[in-house]
This record gives sequence, structure tokens and C-alpha cells, in this order.
Amino acid sequence: MDQVSEDGFWRFENGQWVPTEKQLEALSLGAEPHAEGSMVSMQDQNNQGNQLINNQTNMPPTSQQPQITSQYPQNNANYDHKQPKEGTWFSTKMKIITGSSVVILTTLIILFAALSPGTSSLLDELRDSDGDGITDSDELEMGTNPELRDSDNDDLDDGEDDCPVGDEDWKSTIVTDFDQDGCKDSTEDLDDDNDGVEDEDDNCDTSEVGWKSIPEEDNDLDGCHDDGDADDDNDGWSDNKEQQCGTNPLRQSSVPVDFDGDMICDIVDSDDDDDGIIDVEDLFPFDSSEWADFDGDGIGDNADYDDDNDGVLDIYDLNPTRDAALYLTLDRFAVYEQMDYFDNYAEVYFCVYVNDITEGCVPDQSSYWSLYTGTNYWINTTFFIDLNESVRDHTIQISAWDSDAWEDDRIDISPDSDWNSLVFNFDSVSTTTDSTFYADGREDQTGWDGALEYTLSPFDSRGQSLKTYNWDFEGDYYSLDWVLDYSTYSSNRALPHDIDWSGASDFGDVIDQYAAFAAPDEQYVIDLANELKSMAIQAGYTSNLEIAEFIHAFVGDIQYQYDSIDYDGQEYPKFPIEMLWEQKGDCEDAALLYISLTESIGYDSALMLGMVKSSSDEDWGGHAWAVISIPEASGAGWYGPGSKSNLAFYFVEATAHYDGSSSIGNNPWYDLEDEYIYDVE
Repeated sequence: MDQVSEDGFWRFENGQWVPTEKQLEALSLGAEPHAEGSMVSMQDQNNQGNQLINNQTNMPPTSQQPQITSQYPQNNANYDHKQPKEGTWFSTKMKIITGSSVVILTTLIILFAALSPGTSSLLDELRDSDGDGITDSDELEMGTNPELRDSDNDDLDDGEDDCPVGDEDWKSTIVTDFDQDGCKDSTEDLDDDNDGVEDEDDNCDTSEVGWKSIPEEDNDLDGCHDDGDADDDNDGWSDNKEQQCGTNPLRQSSVPVDFDGDMICDIVDSDDDDDGIIDVEDLFPFDSSEWADFDGDGIGDNADYDDDNDGVLDIYDLNPTRDAALYLTLDRFAVYEQMDYFDNYAEVYFCVYVNDITEGCVPDQSSYWSLYTGTNYWINTTFFIDLNESVRDHTIQISAWDSDAWEDDRIDISPDSDWNSLVFNFDSVSTTTDSTFYADGREDQTGWDGALEYTLSPFDSRGQSLKTYNWDFEGDYYSLDWVLDYSTYSSNRALPHDIDWSGASDFGDVIDQYAAFAAPDEQYVIDLANELKSMAIQAGYTSNLEIAEFIHAFVGDIQYQYDSIDYDGQEYPKFPIEMLWEQKGDCEDAALLYISLTESIGYDSALMLGMVKSSSDEDWGGHAWAVISIPEASGAGWYGPGSKSNLAFYFVEATAHYDGSSSIGNNPWYDLEDEYIYDVE
């Protein structure tokens, strides 16, 4: 192992003493070596004896020890007696020059050897071979080349390069190295803008270089200064949008409501469900599959199997957006030929059929208008016809009759010689406007002629909720405009109406099925009954009997018509709303309406079914009527069933009301049999 002197200035190497790095450093700082005249001569040293020589054989020569004037005191010892005799000036100068040259040359040789690249010595801590500001020792530890100022050739010296051994042969520019730290942005630099937020978490990875992300200036710590951050809380909603939507742009949990996820909050979004229909026109603004509800039933048209809620499924409905109906109005009529041999007037009534199903006759059953021959009369009678939605072309037949004691005669009102009745087709799909026609039986020259003016008024039944009712009572005429609910009508109309006669032998076996159509608890019935009661009281009819008679007149003056829908030729009852809406009905319909109205305001009413005939020559026929228990009533009646067997129920012929002759307790029939009573609670 090499030996180093105690002062650290010499190292014994290869049999000789050589200067150390410490000595070289001292020299570089301005230290001066001792002059030759101050050194002890080797002769004087030899005189001290062999022992001294032996002890100091391996000691560094003191004559070469430098003197640092700034740190060490000057040596004031007097060595004059040891100095050689003074020589000439020239010889002395040559000695000095020669000695100095040797010292300088030796020093340079030693420095060159010490500072040569790759020299493994303590000078590695000081040596910087490539002058890049990093010692060779540090460069070796870093893995950079100590002989190259720019080891990776990126135009940044290793001393300025944070990634000196990174990707090679690329140039550090603002494009490739945003913060100019020598680390390539795409592969080496995890924080391109050096703001303390790594790029994967930095929404502004090329923000101002040197700025550091702190909560006071970067609310969401996303690497973007709040002044330039479009979304300070990093919730996905820009600050401007949050201000528009009324949420907090600095709180991540405060986000706008956005139903369709289109990043337009609902209070700003004109189409919340993004279905292409703006909200103001969209009945289902939060359901992208629906936007319209034609029938207003709360079910969107796309899911609704019956868009117009008319009880006919759209796949069968030829008018899926309307409930096709028709008003047929008989305007004026004249008889042009004498129908009877003994007088010049005719007892006229009309019957209407649609698709071979009767719509009823006017005026009411068993009545007629007495019209003089050759005179035009205003009839002004309207039939409500609910058209079959699954049929487009409807055959309508209007028959005019002259009532006779034996056999009624048909009046010819058709210009077609093959017909006396007027027969025509009506297209319920294409015909949507009113039209007035004139049919004159004289055109076919077959006799028994009459002429009819009539009007066809197609309409959407859904929009005809306002109904007008007219009736007379005790010599006065009354009128009531009343609004009904179409959805109630259509839903009741869509219910089953069949009467199950299987296993039944008489009315007693099915009367409960008829009675089930009464609806005294329905609100529309209660409201109408109370209105009629109020009208009666205002007119001065205040007793229970008078109020019941007043309601009888209202029901009885609703037009009598057979059921307009054919159930294989079988009669069927209607719900009260159907008779009120259509303003027509037959015997069981009128009886059930009267029972419902009177029961709803506290009367005790019941339904009766039985066989009736109007004369001894007539055949028996089935009939329905109402009965009511009123203490002050009198006339025809029956005792109630079961626990009400002690109560008298009086006859009410609800099918028709003839002012002056119709009354509670009056039985207009010639005879009755097989009667059955059913108490409607």
C-alpha cells in the first residue's frame, strides 16, 4: 500500500516520493515551495549518523515541502553558516532558472498524469474532463460519459439535463421538451410543465413552467391554475355551465341535473330526453321513447295500443287518431202524395239503420208527426251514430213511414226506382266535413213520394264532451248543457256488455247481470243527479215525489233507440255514461240510468224485468222498467224483495215521458207477466 506523509503532501510510490493531490491543490491556491538555499544539505544530514539516515530512509524529502504564506508562519531560523559560498551572479541566476524549470516541469508532468481521463485517483472528485460542470466521478456514478458535455445528444449539457442518460439523438425544444429540463415529454418526463402534478393527473400538462399546483390556486389539484381552468372542481362540468345551471363550480359533489347525459343541464336543455322533440312539445320530456299521447291517457302513443282511447286497438282501427262518429240530422220533410184515402195528411215517423243495425226511430216509439200533404216541415231531429272503427264504408238507410192502424206504409224518398228507402254509403275515413243532401222520391216516378233534406256531420266523438239535453215537465221546457268525460265513456263502452243466458230459463236468472250496469256511486252520476235536483227545487218542485218526477221527465225524453251494436241479435244493456253520451238508449238503458240517478241522491229504487204487451192483439215482449219507493206515491207497484217486502215500489216507465200523462205509479202497458224485481243498493 502506498505511504502518505503526515502532512498529506507526499505519497511514496514505486520507490520514490511524489506530490499528492493535496499538494497540487495547495500550489494551485498560491502556496510557494521552500527556496533551495533554505534546505538542509544532504551532507549535513549524513553527519548526523547512520541511525538518523536509517530512521528517515522512507521519509519524504523536506526540501520539497511547499510553504503556504497565507496559512503558515515564515521560518526565521538562521542558516547562513550552512550556506555555500556565494557564486557569481550569472551562475546563481542559472541555478534558480534551472531549479524552477525542473519544479514547473515536474508539476506539469504530475498534473497531466493525474488529470488524464480514466485515472483512478482522488483527483476524480475534482476532475471534469468534458467541462460540463459535473466531475468525472459524479458522471461515472450517473452513467454519463465524462468526456462528453452532452451524453445523450439532446442539445443540453449534462449539467443542465435532468435526464442526461435518456433517449439519445433528439433535440430538446419547446415542442419535445416543454419545460426544457432535458427529459423528453413523450417518453421520459412524467411532469412536462414541472408544476408538481404528474401528467397522468394533470389536465394542463403544458401550463406555465415553474408554477406549482397548490389548493389555493388549483382547487381540484389537476395541474391547471384556476384562472385558466375551465373546470375548477374537475367534475366534468365547465365552470361556465355550472354557473348557468346554478351549481357550485368549486365543489365536485355539486353537479347539474342532466337527464339525457348530453352535458346540457335540464334547466337549460330544450330537449331533456334527447329524443329530437323539444320539451315544450314533448308530453314525455324525460322519456326518449315517447313524446305524444293522443288520447291523453298517460300512455305514450308508441306504447299505447289504442292511441285514441276509443276501445278499438290501433291495428284494427281505421281511424287511430279519432273516434269516428256521425250526426245524421233530418232537416226538412214533405209528403207529396196522399198516403190515406180518407184524409190529406200522413202520420210520419223515421227509422235509421247503419250496416243493417237499427239506430232507432223518431219520434219516440209508438208516436208520429202528423204532416199535411204537399207541405214542407222542419224535423230537426239528430241521430248520434257511433261508427264501427274497423269498417270504412258504412251503408246508411233512412226509411220514412206512414203509420196506419193495420199496416204501416213506406214513403218513397229514394230517386232510385229499386228503393223506397234512401240508401247510401258513407266513408268514415275520407269524409270529415259536413254535407247537406236532398233526396226526392218523385224522381223515380213510382208513387207514394216524399222528399227529405238531411245533413251528415262527421266528427271526432272524443271532442264532443258538451251535451245538451231538452225535456218538458208540467207544461214547461227545460234545457241543460252538461260536460261529460270522454275517457269515462270510452272505458265503459269497452267493457263487456254481454248477458250470459246459458242455463237461464227466464228473466229471473239474468236480472242480476242487468242490474250490475247501474252506477249510483259514480261521480258523474252523483253530480248530474244533484244538478237535476237543484233545477227541480228552483222550479218549485221540492217534495221527494216531485223531484223524482222531474228526473223521470229528463230520462224519458232522451231519444229511444235500440242498441246500435249487434251482439248476434241479442239486446245488451249500457252503462249510464253511454246513454248520456250517445243521448239514446232502449228500455233497460233508460231504467238503469233512472235508477242510478235516484239512488245516488238517497232514493230507494229497483230494476224490474218482465213480459209486456200494449194491447190484447199484441204479442208478448220482454221489457225493463224502474220502480221507486216513495211514501207519497200511488198507483201500480210491487212490494220489494227480501227485507224490503213491506215497502211499496211504484212503476216508472223510464223509456218515454209524455208530459201530462206519464207519472210515477202509471203503468202504460195493457198487460204484464213474469215480472222479476232486483234491488239496486
